[in-house]
Amino acid sequence: MSCWCKPRTCPEMLRHVPAFTVQARQCCVTVWPPCTIPLFCIRRSRISRFRRFFLRGDIPIAREYGTRCTKHFIKWHTPPEQLNYQRYLPLFFDGLCESTFPYREFARHGVSDLLAVGTERQI
Repeated sequence: MSCWCKPRTCPEMLRHVPAFTVQARQCCVTVWPPCTIPLFCIRRSRISRFRRFFLRGDIPIAREYGTRCTKHFIKWHTPPEQLNYQRYLPLFFDGLCESTFPYREFARHGVSDLLAVGTERQI
């Protein structure tokens, strides 16, 4: 890049400075290009705490197999009234961000069951 000051006062070797700084406006400098940001790169989704706990077997639910249009999709090993809501309700809400099939449905039905059965004091 050429310098805008008098050519005889500039040294032959120009200084390299980062972009978007005060130094970039000075005389006799070469500006580095800004860093590239990977905006359009495909990133892997993180595994939610709900999925991790479900795969480990810490959440007391299982899939209920039956006719295709059943209302309840999950079977509770422990009744929802007896669960610790301070532990399980945030896990089920964390599972709502899942995009894969069984975990998304487990979390959705689990949240609705817990909210429907729980008392004000539990929630």
